[in-house]
Amino acid sequence: MSEAKNGDSNPCLQEQRLSFKCLQDSFGDKSKCEPQIENYKDCKTFWYNIYKERKNNKIRPYMPSLEERIKIKKEYMNGH
Repeated sequence: MSEAKNGDSNPCLQEQRLSFKCLQDSFGDKSKCEPQIENYKDCKTFWYNIYKERKNNKIRPYMPSLEERIKIKKEYMNGH
């Protein structure tokens, strides 16, 4: 399984699949999929910032495990 399709290494797998499915269903019409595409972009930005923070603080692995991501996401949602 490639890394992009592996949920453990890709924290935005669900958002990626939803945006791809929308594009497929709308025959590539991005205007019909803006919410899904924006959600995917936001997800990637969120986890990239987590990755950078952990790397700067020398916390390995730089990308949290699936279990850690669930906790981080829950904490973020409770704080916002």
